[in-house]
Amino acid sequence: MPYYFMRDTPLQALEQLMMSQPGQKTRGGGIYRSPFHYTPKDVACKYCQNYDRKHSCRLYECTCLEERIEAGVLELNEFVRDCFALSMGPQLRKRMHQQFRERKPQFFLSDAHRRRWIHWRERCWRLSDRNKAALFLLTAYESLWRRMIWKCGNDGFDFQSVRLGGIEPELYSVYQAAKAIAVGCCNITLADLASPELVTDEAFHLITPPRLSLLGRGWDLSADQNEQNQRIGGKHK
Repeated sequence: MPYYFMRDTPLQALEQLMMSQPGQKTRGGGIYRSPFHYTPKDVACKYCQNYDRKHSCRLYECTCLEERIEAGVLELNEFVRDCFALSMGPQLRKRMHQQFRERKPQFFLSDAHRRRWIHWRERCWRLSDRNKAALFLLTAYESLWRRMIWKCGNDGFDFQSVRLGGIEPELYSVYQAAKAIAVGCCNITLADLASPELVTDEAFHLITPPRLSLLGRGWDLSADQNEQNQRIGGKHK
């Protein structure tokens, strides 16, 4: 006779909890999370193995980006530059410098955009990171999301059955960027982002965060807007 009546059933964990002593801590099965957090002093450039006091950093991409983000010492402009440095042309570099200098970075287009994204992210909780980034773009505009709302599921998006007839020209680049992120195709390239005629300024600011989030640099689109600005826009080391 088994020790638990509900063994190999969905109720086994509940029965085990009911039979345990009050206040007893279960052994094993948990995930250890280190309490250590990086501070600005920990990520100072002088501790880097590539540091040279007589010369500026010669790396195309910082090897400690995630640690510097956690410590809050990485500026957004430098973050963008490091992520796109290898493939960024002079036109895109100029546009990024101009846009991030003149306008405060906005992760969500509006409060309605934020509410739509959070609602559908929680509803389709099995979406991959790529599809979550695509969802961020597709929920930005209500008119675009109405075309996609029945094409979204836990396994992703059915782009093949989407009809784009009559879509506003400024939304087309956002749709193509979302499709490129979700599917992994090249519907929109860095060269397209450099062209104001193909990608408007509003779409440019909208597309940049999800592109960065896929690079594994610690972006969390669900975080509060002020928290994001404080996290990335801290004082440069």
